[in-house]
Amino acid sequence: MPHPKTYRILSLDGGGSWALIQVKCLRKLFAETFNNPDPTGHEVLSKFDLVAANSGGSLVAAAMAENLRLSEIEKIFGDKQLRSKVFSRLSFFEKSLLSSVARIFKIGAKYATKRKYQALKDILPKISQIDLMHIPQHVAVNGDIKTQFLIIGYDYYRNRAEMFRTDCDSLASTSVIERKLKNLPATAKTPSDCLVSLVEAIHASSTAPVNYFNEPAAFKVNNKLKFYWDGGVTGNNNPVLAAVTEAICNREQYQIEHIQVLSIGTGSVLQLQYDEEIPVRYDELKAKHEAPGLIKDIQKMGTSILNDPPDTAAFIAYMILNSSMPAKPIDFIRMNPVLRPIMVNDTAGKHWDLPAGINKDEYVKLNAMDMDAVEDKEVSLIIKLCENWLGNLGVPNQAIRSDSALNCLIGHADFNAAKADFKSWFTLTN
Repeated sequence: MPHPKTYRILSLDGGGSWALIQVKCLRKLFAETFNNPDPTGHEVLSKFDLVAANSGGSLVAAAMAENLRLSEIEKIFGDKQLRSKVFSRLSFFEKSLLSSVARIFKIGAKYATKRKYQALKDILPKISQIDLMHIPQHVAVNGDIKTQFLIIGYDYYRNRAEMFRTDCDSLASTSVIERKLKNLPATAKTPSDCLVSLVEAIHASSTAPVNYFNEPAAFKVNNKLKFYWDGGVTGNNNPVLAAVTEAICNREQYQIEHIQVLSIGTGSVLQLQYDEEIPVRYDELKAKHEAPGLIKDIQKMGTSILNDPPDTAAFIAYMILNSSMPAKPIDFIRMNPVLRPIMVNDTAGKHWDLPAGINKDEYVKLNAMDMDAVEDKEVSLIIKLCENWLGNLGVPNQAIRSDSALNCLIGHADFNAAKADFKSWFTLTN
Protein backbone atom coordinates (compact mmCIF):
# COMPACT_ATOMS: atom_id res chain seq x y z
CA MET A 1 0.00 0.00 0.00
CA PRO A 2 1.21 3.59 -0.58
CA HIS A 3 2.63 5.36 2.45
CA PRO A 4 3.05 9.14 2.40
CA LYS A 5 6.25 10.61 3.76
CA THR A 6 4.11 12.54 6.23
CA TYR A 7 2.41 9.97 8.43
CA ARG A 8 -0.73 11.09 10.27
CA ILE A 9 -2.00 9.42 13.43
CA LEU A 10 -5.49 9.70 14.93
CA SER A 11 -5.50 8.52 18.55
CA LEU A 12 -8.80 8.05 20.41
CA ASP A 13 -8.96 7.61 24.20
CA GLY A 14 -11.27 5.27 26.03
CA GLY A 15 -14.09 6.72 28.12
CA GLY A 16 -17.38 4.92 27.54
CA SER A 17 -20.29 7.22 26.71
CA TRP A 18 -17.96 10.21 26.99
CA ALA A 19 -16.50 9.19 23.61
CA LEU A 20 -19.39 11.21 22.19
CA ILE A 21 -16.99 14.15 22.65
CA GLN A 22 -14.65 12.66 20.04
CA VAL A 23 -17.41 12.46 17.45
CA LYS A 24 -18.50 16.05 18.04
CA CYS A 25 -14.88 17.19 17.89
CA LEU A 26 -14.31 15.45 14.54
CA ARG A 27 -17.52 16.94 13.14
CA LYS A 28 -16.34 20.43 14.06
CA LEU A 29 -12.87 19.84 12.61
CA PHE A 30 -14.17 18.49 9.31
CA ALA A 31 -16.82 21.19 8.97
CA GLU A 32 -14.26 23.96 9.39
CA THR A 33 -11.26 22.34 7.69
CA PHE A 34 -12.88 20.59 4.72
CA ASN A 35 -16.32 22.27 4.61
CA ASN A 36 -17.80 18.84 5.36
CA PRO A 37 -20.07 19.09 8.41
CA ASP A 38 -21.20 15.46 8.40
CA PRO A 39 -18.55 13.27 6.74
CA THR A 40 -18.80 9.53 6.38
CA GLY A 41 -16.47 7.46 8.53
CA HIS A 42 -14.37 6.53 5.51
CA GLU A 43 -13.94 10.20 4.59
CA VAL A 44 -12.56 10.89 8.07
CA LEU A 45 -10.30 7.84 8.06
CA SER A 46 -8.87 8.73 4.64
CA LYS A 47 -7.03 11.67 6.25
CA PHE A 48 -5.02 9.38 8.55
CA ASP A 49 -2.47 6.61 8.09
CA LEU A 50 -3.00 5.04 11.52
CA VAL A 51 -5.98 5.07 13.87
CA ALA A 52 -5.16 3.89 17.39
CA ALA A 53 -8.03 3.49 19.81
CA ASN A 54 -9.06 2.05 23.13
CA SER A 55 -12.44 1.16 24.67
CA GLY A 56 -15.05 3.86 23.88
CA GLY A 57 -12.67 5.37 21.34
CA SER A 58 -12.38 2.01 19.62
CA LEU A 59 -16.17 2.01 19.13
CA VAL A 60 -15.88 5.41 17.42
CA ALA A 61 -13.09 4.06 15.20
CA ALA A 62 -15.07 0.93 14.34
CA ALA A 63 -18.22 2.92 13.57
CA MET A 64 -16.15 5.00 11.14
CA ALA A 65 -14.86 1.77 9.57
CA GLU A 66 -18.52 0.73 9.18
CA ASN A 67 -18.82 4.00 7.21
CA LEU A 68 -21.51 5.52 9.37
CA ARG A 69 -21.74 9.27 9.10
CA LEU A 70 -20.55 11.12 12.18
CA SER A 71 -24.14 12.17 12.91
CA GLU A 72 -25.08 8.48 12.97
CA ILE A 73 -22.20 7.68 15.31
CA GLU A 74 -23.40 10.45 17.62
CA LYS A 75 -26.69 8.59 17.90
CA ILE A 76 -24.93 5.46 19.21
CA PHE A 77 -23.93 7.50 22.24
CA GLY A 78 -26.81 9.98 22.24
CA ASP A 79 -29.73 7.58 21.87
CA LYS A 80 -30.68 5.99 25.18
CA GLN A 81 -31.98 2.80 23.55
CA LEU A 82 -28.69 2.22 21.70
CA ARG A 83 -26.64 3.06 24.80
CA SER A 84 -28.66 0.58 26.80
CA LYS A 85 -27.85 -2.17 24.30
CA VAL A 86 -24.12 -1.67 24.80
CA PHE A 87 -24.52 -1.12 28.56
CA SER A 88 -27.08 -3.86 29.13
CA ARG A 89 -27.77 -4.14 32.85
CA LEU A 90 -27.52 -7.48 34.58
CA SER A 91 -30.77 -8.86 35.89
CA PHE A 92 -31.10 -9.91 39.54
CA PHE A 93 -30.75 -13.57 38.52
CA GLU A 94 -27.57 -12.90 36.54
CA LYS A 95 -25.76 -11.60 39.61
CA SER A 96 -24.04 -13.87 42.09
CA LEU A 97 -24.78 -13.44 45.79
CA LEU A 98 -21.30 -12.00 46.32
CA SER A 99 -21.78 -9.54 43.47
CA SER A 100 -25.17 -8.43 44.81
CA VAL A 101 -23.68 -7.75 48.21
CA ALA A 102 -20.69 -5.94 46.72
CA ARG A 103 -22.96 -3.57 44.81
CA ILE A 104 -24.11 -2.19 48.17
CA PHE A 105 -20.61 -0.69 48.38
CA LYS A 106 -20.72 0.39 44.70
CA ILE A 107 -18.34 -2.41 43.77
CA GLY A 108 -18.98 -5.09 41.18
CA ALA A 109 -20.26 -5.60 37.65
CA LYS A 110 -23.41 -3.94 36.34
CA TYR A 111 -23.49 -4.98 32.68
CA ALA A 112 -23.61 -8.15 30.59
CA THR A 113 -20.54 -8.76 28.43
CA LYS A 114 -22.27 -11.17 26.05
CA ARG A 115 -25.11 -8.75 25.33
CA LYS A 116 -22.59 -5.98 24.60
CA TYR A 117 -20.95 -8.22 22.00
CA GLN A 118 -24.28 -8.88 20.32
CA ALA A 119 -25.11 -5.17 20.38
CA LEU A 120 -21.80 -4.34 18.70
CA LYS A 121 -22.50 -6.88 15.95
CA ASP A 122 -25.99 -5.44 15.46
CA ILE A 123 -24.73 -1.85 15.28
CA LEU A 124 -21.75 -2.72 13.05
CA PRO A 125 -22.91 -5.59 10.80
CA LYS A 126 -20.48 -5.03 7.89
CA ILE A 127 -17.21 -5.05 9.79
CA SER A 128 -18.33 -7.88 12.06
CA GLN A 129 -17.72 -10.16 9.09
CA ILE A 130 -14.31 -8.77 8.08
CA ASP A 131 -10.93 -9.84 9.47
CA LEU A 132 -8.69 -7.05 10.67
CA MET A 133 -6.22 -7.58 7.83
CA HIS A 134 -8.91 -6.67 5.27
CA ILE A 135 -10.15 -3.50 7.01
CA PRO A 136 -7.74 -1.09 5.23
CA GLN A 137 -9.12 -2.21 1.89
CA HIS A 138 -12.68 -1.93 3.19
CA VAL A 139 -12.24 1.68 4.34
CA ALA A 140 -10.25 2.83 1.28
CA VAL A 141 -11.60 5.88 -0.52
CA ASN A 142 -11.19 5.89 -4.32
CA GLY A 143 -9.01 2.78 -4.08
CA ASP A 144 -6.37 4.49 -1.91
CA ILE A 145 -5.50 1.82 0.67
CA LYS A 146 -3.68 3.60 3.49
CA THR A 147 -5.46 3.59 6.86
CA GLN A 148 -4.29 1.04 9.42
CA PHE A 149 -5.87 0.33 12.82
CA LEU A 150 -4.37 -0.45 16.20
CA ILE A 151 -6.79 -1.57 18.94
CA ILE A 152 -5.61 -2.36 22.45
CA GLY A 153 -6.87 -5.14 24.70
CA TYR A 154 -5.67 -6.97 27.81
CA ASP A 155 -5.11 -10.73 27.67
CA TYR A 156 -6.91 -12.01 30.75
CA TYR A 157 -4.89 -15.18 31.38
CA ARG A 158 -1.48 -14.05 30.15
CA ASN A 159 -1.67 -10.70 31.99
CA ARG A 160 -0.30 -8.68 29.13
CA ALA A 161 -1.31 -6.18 26.48
CA GLU A 162 -2.72 -7.50 23.21
CA MET A 163 -2.31 -5.23 20.20
CA PHE A 164 -4.89 -5.97 17.53
CA ARG A 165 -3.43 -4.69 14.24
CA THR A 166 -4.69 -4.50 10.69
CA ASP A 167 -1.06 -4.29 9.52
CA CYS A 168 0.21 -7.87 9.57
CA ASP A 169 3.63 -6.67 8.39
CA SER A 170 4.12 -4.16 11.18
CA LEU A 171 7.61 -4.24 12.65
CA ALA A 172 6.03 -3.63 16.05
CA SER A 173 4.52 -7.13 15.88
CA THR A 174 6.44 -9.85 17.75
CA SER A 175 6.18 -12.41 14.97
CA VAL A 176 7.45 -9.93 12.36
CA ILE A 177 10.32 -8.83 14.63
CA GLU A 178 11.25 -12.49 15.10
CA ARG A 179 11.31 -13.13 11.36
CA LYS A 180 13.49 -10.09 10.80
CA LEU A 181 16.02 -10.63 13.58
CA LYS A 182 16.34 -14.37 12.95
CA ASN A 183 16.39 -13.95 9.17
CA LEU A 184 13.51 -16.39 8.85
CA PRO A 185 11.78 -16.79 5.49
CA ALA A 186 8.36 -15.24 5.11
CA THR A 187 5.71 -17.79 5.98
CA ALA A 188 2.10 -18.17 4.99
CA LYS A 189 1.03 -18.04 8.61
CA THR A 190 -0.53 -14.69 9.48
CA PRO A 191 0.02 -13.16 12.93
CA SER A 192 -2.91 -14.04 15.17
CA ASP A 193 -3.89 -10.46 15.90
CA CYS A 194 -4.90 -10.05 12.25
CA LEU A 195 -7.25 -13.03 12.29
CA VAL A 196 -10.07 -11.54 14.33
CA SER A 197 -12.76 -9.15 13.20
CA LEU A 198 -12.63 -5.47 14.09
CA VAL A 199 -15.80 -5.97 16.15
CA GLU A 200 -14.08 -8.69 18.17
CA ALA A 201 -11.10 -6.40 18.73
CA ILE A 202 -13.25 -3.53 20.00
CA HIS A 203 -15.27 -5.98 22.11
CA ALA A 204 -12.01 -6.92 23.83
CA SER A 205 -10.89 -3.32 24.12
CA SER A 206 -14.17 -2.09 25.62
CA THR A 207 -14.90 -4.75 28.24
CA ALA A 208 -14.01 -2.83 31.38
CA PRO A 209 -13.54 -5.04 34.48
CA VAL A 210 -14.64 -5.00 38.14
CA ASN A 211 -17.21 -2.18 38.23
CA TYR A 212 -18.58 -2.55 34.72
CA PHE A 213 -18.86 -5.87 32.83
CA ASN A 214 -19.48 -9.24 34.41
CA GLU A 215 -16.93 -11.34 32.53
CA PRO A 216 -14.05 -10.93 30.07
CA ALA A 217 -14.74 -10.73 26.36
CA ALA A 218 -14.31 -14.19 24.84
CA PHE A 219 -13.78 -15.23 21.23
CA LYS A 220 -11.58 -17.55 19.22
CA VAL A 221 -8.17 -16.55 17.90
CA ASN A 222 -6.54 -19.17 15.67
CA ASN A 223 -9.25 -21.62 16.77
CA LYS A 224 -8.36 -21.12 20.44
CA LEU A 225 -10.73 -19.43 22.85
CA LYS A 226 -9.16 -16.32 24.38
CA PHE A 227 -10.35 -13.88 27.03
CA TYR A 228 -9.82 -10.12 27.25
CA TRP A 229 -10.42 -7.11 29.46
CA ASP A 230 -10.42 -3.45 28.44
CA GLY A 231 -7.15 -2.15 26.99
CA GLY A 232 -7.13 0.51 29.70
CA VAL A 233 -5.90 -2.18 32.09
CA THR A 234 -2.58 -2.04 30.21
CA GLY A 235 -2.13 1.66 30.99
CA ASN A 236 -3.08 2.64 27.44
CA ASN A 237 -6.48 4.21 27.97
CA ASN A 238 -4.89 7.04 26.00
CA PRO A 239 -3.26 4.97 23.20
CA VAL A 240 -1.14 7.76 21.74
CA LEU A 241 2.14 6.36 23.07
CA ALA A 242 1.43 2.94 21.54
CA ALA A 243 0.51 4.68 18.27
CA VAL A 244 3.71 6.72 18.11
CA THR A 245 5.74 3.59 18.89
CA GLU A 246 3.97 1.76 16.05
CA ALA A 247 4.88 4.52 13.61
CA ILE A 248 8.52 4.68 14.71
CA CYS A 249 8.92 0.90 14.39
CA ASN A 250 7.75 1.14 10.78
CA ARG A 251 9.54 4.35 9.91
CA GLU A 252 12.17 2.71 7.71
CA GLN A 253 10.04 0.17 5.87
CA TYR A 254 7.29 2.72 5.11
CA GLN A 255 9.73 5.60 4.47
CA ILE A 256 8.09 7.82 7.07
CA GLU A 257 9.88 11.15 7.26
CA HIS A 258 7.47 13.14 9.40
CA ILE A 259 4.83 12.15 11.96
CA GLN A 260 1.77 14.23 12.82
CA VAL A 261 -0.47 13.29 15.76
CA LEU A 262 -4.05 14.20 16.58
CA SER A 263 -4.96 12.79 20.00
CA ILE A 264 -8.59 13.25 21.08
CA GLY A 265 -9.73 12.56 24.63
CA THR A 266 -13.11 11.93 26.22
CA GLY A 267 -13.18 14.76 28.74
CA SER A 268 -11.48 15.19 32.12
CA VAL A 269 -12.59 16.76 35.39
CA LEU A 270 -9.86 17.95 37.74
CA GLN A 271 -9.83 19.04 41.38
CA LEU A 272 -7.26 20.87 43.46
CA GLN A 273 -5.43 19.13 46.27
CA TYR A 274 -7.38 19.07 49.53
CA ASP A 275 -4.84 21.34 51.26
CA GLU A 276 -4.73 24.03 48.54
CA GLU A 277 -3.79 27.32 50.23
CA ILE A 278 -5.15 29.80 47.65
CA PRO A 279 -8.84 30.53 48.36
CA VAL A 280 -11.46 28.70 46.33
CA ARG A 281 -14.90 29.99 45.45
CA TYR A 282 -16.43 26.56 46.00
CA ASP A 283 -15.21 23.89 48.37
CA GLU A 284 -16.08 21.30 45.74
CA LEU A 285 -13.10 22.47 43.69
CA LYS A 286 -10.85 20.73 46.22
CA ALA A 287 -10.57 16.95 46.47
CA LYS A 288 -11.86 15.40 49.67
CA HIS A 289 -9.28 14.06 52.07
CA GLU A 290 -10.58 10.59 52.93
CA ALA A 291 -8.71 7.97 54.90
CA PRO A 292 -7.66 4.96 52.82
CA GLY A 293 -9.53 1.73 53.45
CA LEU A 294 -10.40 -1.57 51.81
CA ILE A 295 -13.75 -0.54 50.30
CA LYS A 296 -12.51 2.87 49.19
CA ASP A 297 -9.35 1.42 47.67
CA ILE A 298 -11.28 -1.27 45.77
CA GLN A 299 -13.59 1.44 44.41
CA LYS A 300 -10.59 3.47 43.28
CA MET A 301 -8.87 0.53 41.62
CA GLY A 302 -12.12 -0.50 39.92
CA THR A 303 -12.22 2.80 38.03
CA SER A 304 -8.47 3.43 37.77
CA ILE A 305 -8.26 2.17 34.18
CA LEU A 306 -9.92 5.42 33.11
CA ASN A 307 -7.35 7.52 34.96
CA ASP A 308 -4.47 6.62 32.65
CA PRO A 309 -3.58 9.50 33.33
CA PRO A 310 -3.81 10.78 29.76
CA ASP A 311 -1.42 13.69 30.29
CA THR A 312 1.44 11.26 31.00
CA ALA A 313 0.97 9.29 27.77
CA ALA A 314 0.65 12.49 25.74
CA PHE A 315 3.75 14.08 27.28
CA ILE A 316 5.95 11.00 26.72
CA ALA A 317 4.78 10.63 23.10
CA TYR A 318 5.27 14.36 22.53
CA MET A 319 8.84 14.23 23.89
CA ILE A 320 9.72 11.24 21.70
CA LEU A 321 8.74 13.26 18.63
CA ASN A 322 9.79 16.71 19.88
CA SER A 323 13.09 16.52 21.73
CA SER A 324 13.54 20.31 21.46
CA MET A 325 10.36 20.70 23.56
CA PRO A 326 8.46 23.38 21.62
CA ALA A 327 5.78 25.07 23.73
CA LYS A 328 3.30 24.96 20.85
CA PRO A 329 3.86 21.72 18.91
CA ILE A 330 2.08 22.24 15.60
CA ASP A 331 2.39 18.57 14.63
CA PHE A 332 1.38 17.11 17.99
CA ILE A 333 -2.16 18.13 18.87
CA ARG A 334 -3.99 17.04 22.01
CA MET A 335 -7.71 17.88 21.99
CA ASN A 336 -9.66 17.21 25.16
CA PRO A 337 -12.02 19.36 27.26
CA VAL A 338 -10.69 19.61 30.78
CA LEU A 339 -13.14 20.94 33.36
CA ARG A 340 -10.79 22.34 35.97
CA PRO A 341 -10.43 25.21 38.44
CA ILE A 342 -9.40 28.51 36.85
CA MET A 343 -7.01 30.90 38.59
CA VAL A 344 -8.62 34.36 38.81
CA ASN A 345 -6.92 37.56 39.98
CA ASP A 346 -9.45 40.40 40.18
CA THR A 347 -10.66 42.99 42.67
CA ALA A 348 -11.51 40.18 45.08
CA GLY A 349 -7.90 39.01 44.94
CA LYS A 350 -6.35 35.78 43.70
CA HIS A 351 -8.68 32.78 43.96
CA TRP A 352 -9.81 29.63 42.17
CA ASP A 353 -13.13 29.63 40.31
CA LEU A 354 -15.00 27.60 37.71
CA PRO A 355 -14.67 28.25 33.98
CA ALA A 356 -17.38 30.39 32.40
CA GLY A 357 -20.57 28.59 31.44
CA ILE A 358 -20.35 25.78 34.02
CA ASN A 359 -22.02 26.15 37.42
CA LYS A 360 -21.17 24.42 40.68
CA ASP A 361 -23.89 21.77 40.47
CA GLU A 362 -22.86 20.83 36.93
CA TYR A 363 -19.21 20.60 37.98
CA VAL A 364 -20.09 18.32 40.90
CA LYS A 365 -22.25 16.08 38.73
CA LEU A 366 -19.66 15.81 35.95
CA ASN A 367 -16.91 15.06 38.47
CA ALA A 368 -18.97 12.26 39.99
CA MET A 369 -20.19 10.87 36.66
CA ASP A 370 -18.78 7.50 35.62
CA MET A 371 -17.84 6.46 32.09
CA ASP A 372 -21.10 4.48 31.75
CA ALA A 373 -23.32 7.55 31.49
CA VAL A 374 -26.57 6.00 30.30
CA GLU A 375 -29.19 8.48 31.51
CA ASP A 376 -30.26 11.28 29.16
CA LYS A 377 -29.57 13.95 31.79
CA GLU A 378 -26.00 12.66 32.14
CA VAL A 379 -25.38 12.67 28.40
CA SER A 380 -26.87 16.18 28.18
CA LEU A 381 -24.28 17.39 30.68
CA ILE A 382 -21.46 15.79 28.68
CA ILE A 383 -22.78 17.53 25.57
CA LYS A 384 -22.90 20.87 27.39
CA LEU A 385 -19.29 20.43 28.52
CA CYS A 386 -18.24 19.53 24.97
CA GLU A 387 -20.06 22.40 23.27
CA ASN A 388 -18.65 24.89 25.77
CA TRP A 389 -15.15 23.64 24.90
CA LEU A 390 -15.75 23.55 21.13
CA GLY A 391 -17.16 27.07 21.25
CA ASN A 392 -14.28 28.47 23.32
CA LEU A 393 -16.82 29.63 25.91
CA GLY A 394 -14.73 28.92 28.99
CA VAL A 395 -13.78 25.25 29.31
CA PRO A 396 -10.07 25.01 28.39
CA ASN A 397 -8.29 22.39 26.33
CA GLN A 398 -6.10 19.83 28.06
CA ALA A 399 -2.46 20.84 27.99
CA ILE A 400 0.34 18.40 27.28
CA ARG A 401 2.00 19.90 30.35
CA SER A 402 0.52 22.56 32.68
CA ASP A 403 2.14 25.13 34.96
CA SER A 404 1.48 25.54 38.69
CA ALA A 405 -1.67 27.56 37.96
CA LEU A 406 -2.95 24.71 35.71
CA ASN A 407 -2.56 26.91 32.63
CA CYS A 408 -1.13 25.54 29.38
CA LEU A 409 2.66 25.35 29.40
CA ILE A 410 3.05 22.96 26.47
CA GLY A 411 0.27 22.30 23.97
CA HIS A 412 -2.83 24.25 22.97
CA ALA A 413 -4.66 26.31 25.57
CA ASP A 414 -8.06 26.18 23.87
CA PHE A 415 -9.89 24.34 21.12
CA ASN A 416 -9.51 27.13 18.56
CA ALA A 417 -5.72 27.12 18.88
CA ALA A 418 -5.63 23.35 18.42
CA LYS A 419 -8.04 23.53 15.49
CA ALA A 420 -5.92 26.15 13.72
CA ASP A 421 -2.87 23.88 13.82
CA PHE A 422 -4.91 20.91 12.59
CA LYS A 423 -6.12 22.99 9.63
CA SER A 424 -2.53 24.00 8.88
CA TRP A 425 -1.62 20.36 8.22
CA PHE A 426 -3.76 20.42 5.12
CA THR A 427 -3.39 24.03 3.95
CA LEU A 428 0.37 23.70 4.02
CA THR A 429 0.48 20.39 2.13
CA ASN A 430 -2.46 20.67 -0.27
